Amino acid sequence: MQLLDVLAAVVVAFAAGAFTFGAMALARASDVEATYYLVVGIVSLRAGVQLVRPGASA
Repeated sequence: MQLLDVLAAVVVAFAAGAFTFGAMALARASDVEATYYLVVGIVSLRAGVQLVRPGASA
């Protein structure tokens, strides 16, 4: 169970990085790049939460 928690933390950290890159792309007015990074962040965050949700089937 501890390995799964570490994996979920890594995935959530990856999502935070993707959100950061998305915000920086928005500041540069690069809409396509920002959209890509923000979508990757959303999907990664959802995956990290699904990993540690009790009783959830993957």
